[in-house]
Amino acid sequence: MKKINTIIFSLIFLFFMGTGFSVSAQNVSEKAIKIEKKKSLNGFEIQFEGISGDAEKALEIAIEKWLHSQKIKYKEKRCNYHAEEVIVKQFSDKTSDLHIFVEEKKGKITLQVVQTLGYDLAVNSQDHPQESQNIRSWLENMVKEVRLEQINLQIATLQDNLKDAEKEVEKNQKTDESLKNDIEDYKKKIADAEKDIEKNAAEQKENEQKREELKKKIAELEKMK
Repeated sequence: MKKINTIIFSLIFLFFMGTGFSVSAQNVSEKAIKIEKKKSLNGFEIQFEGISGDAEKALEIAIEKWLHSQKIKYKEKRCNYHAEEVIVKQFSDKTSDLHIFVEEKKGKITLQVVQTLGYDLAVNSQDHPQESQNIRSWLENMVKEVRLEQINLQIATLQDNLKDAEKEVEKNQKTDESLKNDIEDYKKKIADAEKDIEKNAAEQKENEQKREELKKKIAELEKMK
């Protein structure tokens, strides 16, 4: 069992060394972002490149963990997150509405943030330099968070694979134990059979001796007639 685990964990190490998480991101840009069908407001955007298949899921996990850490009540639909009249401590101490959009397209993931401090008063660099910088820093930090969550996802997958492998090993061990027990039973049966053969051979020899003695007595009686 120890040997199996050593082999499996060696494979896990090689997997991480060989796979790598090469997620990179462009600089944060400030632009008009569509928040409704016919409505766009100022916001901030970053694009992730060099992504793997689980990057979008990793990003969603990272966003939701962050929202929970900020104690923000939100609504989510198709990877879009909306929160109304909340205080986002990491961005500002003012009450605001928050909109976070995630979009995967042509091998790239786009993450967008729009924060409004009043009706359609969206955070922008000119009027809200500190809030803008806080949002930029958060977007840049999400690159690291995505890498971390990708690793967590890969670890979870490998742990599941390890559990399956351990079950197979345990199953094989039980099969081996059962076969060993069968072999021991067969050995016992063979030993008992050999004893029976020896016993039968001894009885056969004794019966043959008795038969010869009887033949001899019958021959002597025949002579006395």
